[in-house]
Amino acid sequence: MVKVKNIRTDGSMFHYAHFLCDCLFPEIICDMFNYKEVIREKNLKQTIGNFSKIYTEVMMIKHKELWPNNFNKLKINTICYKPKEFYCKKIYFDKFRNFIFSRYKINHLEYINDYPEVILIKRGGRVNLIDDVCLSKINNNATTGKERREIDNIDNVESYLKDKYGDKFRGLYFENLPFKEQIKYFNNAKIIICAHGAVMSNMFFCKKGTTIIEVTCDKIWGFFDKISNILNLKHIKCKENNFVSIIKCIEQI
Repeated sequence: MVKVKNIRTDGSMFHYAHFLCDCLFPEIICDMFNYKEVIREKNLKQTIGNFSKIYTEVMMIKHKELWPNNFNKLKINTICYKPKEFYCKKIYFDKFRNFIFSRYKINHLEYINDYPEVILIKRGGRVNLIDDVCLSKINNNATTGKERREIDNIDNVESYLKDKYGDKFRGLYFENLPFKEQIKYFNNAKIIICAHGAVMSNMFFCKKGTTIIEVTCDKIWGFFDKISNILNLKHIKCKENNFVSIIKCIEQI
């Protein structure tokens, strides 16, 4: 049994990108799966919320969260693992990827015909990220990614992609997809078009050379640049969120 603390400076781990990049990634790198049970503090920065199921699937160990008083009183070894930036090296990426692929028995070097080569990621409705009643009451993050960043005229973009790629294309909502399916879609896609958002964390599972068109919605985001650089992905940023600009990015592939 061990207590864990994440010492990153921003973000909450009950959000998908932070769960994947700030929790699952460094904990696999630090071999936390070798413990019988992991205990973290129950607060809005440390809780993994409803990603508990994914954590259990991947790590295959017991885990629970304790309120601060009980957490601090528990006299067992405490591990404060380093922020994800410390592990942004190819050797760590390979360890993380191989662990995940092995856990779900995915041959990441092959393409599966049942999965599309080109995917457009659409934004669905709000997903409940925390079931805990007390934590939910103090969570002030009231907006969704869709409310903040969504591709304009996405139906027209989808129609264009259907005409261009036919059966090789699929528009998808990722909010309720099982983790294994998210991995498979990103691993089998050759071209991915999406607005900047948490789903881009799945770039971890792309094959070398995959094209990612990130619609940044008139802002500059560097959050996923490390992943694309280390994995040798073709990462295209479309700053202007309009149909013409997005199509220009697609045509330059």
